[in-house]
Amino acid sequence: MANWLDRLRNRSQKRQKRDSYYASILKKLVTGSFYKVSDLRGETSLSNIRTQIDTMRALAQDSQIATALSYYATDATTPNTSGQIIWAMAIEDKYKDVADIVNAKFKEWKVNTYARDHILEIATTGNLYLPTTSMYREEGETSRKLVSLDKNTIVNDDYEIVASSKLLPEDTVHLWYHGKPAGYAYQPDDQTSAIIQYNENDIIHFTLGGLLGEFTIGGRDEAGNDITYDIQFGTPLMAAAAQPTQTLSLLEDANVLSSLTRIVRFISVECGNAEEEEIQDTLQQLKNMIEQQLSINTASGDAQNYVNPQSPNNLIYLPKVNGQEPVSITDMNMAEATDADNKLLEYYQNKKLSVLGIPKEAMNFSSAEGLGGAGAVMSQRSALYANSLQRIETAYIEGWTTAMNKYFDEHNLPGMVDKFQLHMNPIITQMSTVNFERRDSALSQATTLAELLKSLGITDDSPYKKAIVEILTEALPATSSDVNNWRIDLSSEGGEEGAIQ
Repeated sequence: MANWLDRLRNRSQKRQKRDSYYASILKKLVTGSFYKVSDLRGETSLSNIRTQIDTMRALAQDSQIATALSYYATDATTPNTSGQIIWAMAIEDKYKDVADIVNAKFKEWKVNTYARDHILEIATTGNLYLPTTSMYREEGETSRKLVSLDKNTIVNDDYEIVASSKLLPEDTVHLWYHGKPAGYAYQPDDQTSAIIQYNENDIIHFTLGGLLGEFTIGGRDEAGNDITYDIQFGTPLMAAAAQPTQTLSLLEDANVLSSLTRIVRFISVECGNAEEEEIQDTLQQLKNMIEQQLSINTASGDAQNYVNPQSPNNLIYLPKVNGQEPVSITDMNMAEATDADNKLLEYYQNKKLSVLGIPKEAMNFSSAEGLGGAGAVMSQRSALYANSLQRIETAYIEGWTTAMNKYFDEHNLPGMVDKFQLHMNPIITQMSTVNFERRDSALSQATTLAELLKSLGITDDSPYKKAIVEILTEALPATSSDVNNWRIDLSSEGGEEGAIQ
């Protein structure tokens, strides 16, 4: 494994050296220029994907975007009462052993430990690629053109998911052909250099969607005919934040520079008919007197001079001779910041926040430490945030579902495929809170009505069933559909009331 990792690092270094020139240009664009992401599209799908990933990683260094990504990753990985962030349940009672196996593998791979890092990567670049031991064991098939690979059907008892590592998304391409997965290309090149290919089960791909057809790459089928592969690449969560972030950054820089220029003050002094040398000496003495203040040491009583920190070298004195100014400063825009400047900054700040999907109070705009209105969960205050959070959790669940199905497939256990369901803590929203309260109210009403019917001495179970179905239809639709199949025991034996079975 160590040798494989060394080879992997060497390839990455070669790629980095080859792309260093383009990366440096991109970083300059991202960190200090006004641009649109659409202006950065290259000639090939591979260059477009790498450009978008580099852009997202650079934007993730912005303090607000980094905070937003951190919020998403943290809120998506809240543990349940057992300390699990993601866990499995059987689709039926007879498949309970399958769920136990999935939970045991998650514990063995320490998925809960790395879940936040996984989701942070998904939110940042839109994609996460986890290697497997099958990929570590072999280098893959090397060719000068993408060629269809036969699926390895040999049972692999040593197949494991390596949750503690990740592959760089700019180096990994998930290939699809006619809507079906066709394996991976590792470190593909637009040139004619060698391409490393891996089977579908060698790498696990977590993605925020990624509709096929947007990105493509040329290849060949087993017969040597030219074909076109689709590339699945999920759009990063903050992809739309690039333009408002860069515009806001430019406006902020301009505002700071404007504030610095306003520190300079021009003062005109009437000097009458004084000689030039006398004027210069007098103005210098005046400048020194204004810029210096006395400081008294209360312990010793000594008086000391110190330079006023508000004005060193910022006061420029111009002499007036017989009322005439030798230099006239007419328009240096020395006024304070205008309302238009402030409104423009606020406009782009709001535009940026709308893209991030984070409630404004949580980004420290209303109180210290971003705790404005902290009494409510963020997903309760913002439907946009809740939907984005749900999208991330769905991508993570789908990724691990695919990973476990590949695990069972490699171990020749097809009977366990899709016999489990993965869960994460549900997103708390205003609607979910209302639904919880509605269910509690419905159960309370059903219990009260059943007690009422029993107190009236009604022994026929039909009124009980009708009442329960009517009450639970909206709150618990699945349960209410089974009520007519229940056997309700209304007898009382030994002072005990009847039971519903």
